[in-house]
Amino acid sequence: MNKYTLGGILGPVVFTVVAIVAATMRPGYSHTQNFISELGATDAPNAAFMNYAGFVIGGLLVASLGFALIKILPRKRLTLVASVLVSLFGIGIATSGIISCDLGCPQGTGTMANIVHNTVAPIAFLCLIAASLIFGFRWRSEASLRNLANYSLATGVVALGMLALLASSLEARELTGLWQRLLLLVLFSWCIIVSLRIGKSAN
Repeated sequence: MNKYTLGGILGPVVFTVVAIVAATMRPGYSHTQNFISELGATDAPNAAFMNYAGFVIGGLLVASLGFALIKILPRKRLTLVASVLVSLFGIGIATSGIISCDLGCPQGTGTMANIVHNTVAPIAFLCLIAASLIFGFRWRSEASLRNLANYSLATGVVALGMLALLASSLEARELTGLWQRLLLLVLFSWCIIVSLRIGKSAN
């Protein structure tokens, strides 16, 4: 395991554990209906714990994976673009903790911070989706990474589907939390698997 890719494993784990713990401290909170960001909403109980221990630390750890990929992988244009997109995903997560949403994370309304928060999140998701697709196409030309290439392409396609389901649930707010968590499961799993695979090959 390469030390430079550890952030791609630790980041998702830290974020997930903090979100689970924060949810247990919020009576009535639903993992299937509520956004994760609601745990860190402005004036919400224990918001600082979710925002800084979860979003900021977890996000920066994920962002470090992008820098690790730049360091480890061959210096080619598509590889550089995809690696930067991975880091932007992590930075987007961290930013979501620094700029929190209003209580309930209302869509299309609220304070400027709420609007910025709700804009950053989908952009961050799209960054990693794009990165997985780019890496998928890029790695198909390398025999040793062909399985990882197919997995990356599948991740991009499935994540797009999850993002579409999440977007379609926003108006009614039905199963919104579930779709968001499934989307993050797909994206975080990609980070962990890529970290393990690329980290192993770099040793």
